[in-house]
Amino acid sequence: MKRSNRLILLIGLLLAVVAFVGVILLTNNGSPGTSTPAAPTTAKIVVAAQDIPIGTKITADLVTTKDIAIADKPAGAPGDVSAVIGLTVRTPVTAGQMITPTTFSATASLASITDSLDAGLSAISVQVDQVSGVGTLIQPGDRVDVVLSMNDAAKNPIVVKGPAAAQNTTGANFVPVNPLLNSTTVKVLVQNVLVLGTILPPPPAQTGTAQGGTASPQPAGTTLNGQSQIVILALTSQQVELVRFTQLDGNLSLVLRSPKDKTAPAAKTTGITLRQLVDDYGVVPPKIILTTQP
Repeated sequence: MKRSNRLILLIGLLLAVVAFVGVILLTNNGSPGTSTPAAPTTAKIVVAAQDIPIGTKITADLVTTKDIAIADKPAGAPGDVSAVIGLTVRTPVTAGQMITPTTFSATASLASITDSLDAGLSAISVQVDQVSGVGTLIQPGDRVDVVLSMNDAAKNPIVVKGPAAAQNTTGANFVPVNPLLNSTTVKVLVQNVLVLGTILPPPPAQTGTAQGGTASPQPAGTTLNGQSQIVILALTSQQVELVRFTQLDGNLSLVLRSPKDKTAPAAKTTGITLRQLVDDYGVVPPKIILTTQP
């Protein structure tokens, strides 16, 4: 019996040793000498698969990914194409160029204005405010229409030929008839033009009062309608002439177009005057009110 007991005790001890060794091996991932996996040294970035013009909405075929050293990856740079699908490019991108947050930022476009110009186009800047510039929400890559409005009778007089008796040697006598006419006219002048860049004015300067009192802001770069914005447009030479005339002798507004209108043909518009509002749109004109004087 004693030999049998010793044998059982020896077998139990052997099993305990085997179990202990098994626990150690499992703790070390199943095999002695296994090391911790090395930390990754590369990361994925999103790059342009082809040249992407300003104003283009990113689709899956326009971008791809590639591996670069982790140390070379800019902060915030996306590593998956799904992060940029549907975003609008605000600065031209060349094939192979890395896509970063600045690709979709309005401030990045100013350095590449000429790169965004197609052959035959010129860049011209116009100033608008919150009313005439869609709340200063216009961004590089947008499409806009330029709308002309004129209502200054002194700058744009309407005249008729006067009586022959009043004519002089220099030619016929012309008489202004502006008091009898409504001189306001509005017309879409240029359609579907590309916005190359935008600039907001600097913050208003602070100046003190004459007595050294509390400083008050000065309206630097602002208009009566509030915050102003400089918008840079890509125009043909003929369009430049039209827009420049508007700036000098009329009022200019910009109207945002749908991105889907990028290749749409120009729409024909009639322009609007008070006569057309009355005749074509049923606007009731004011009438003279006669009353009996006391």
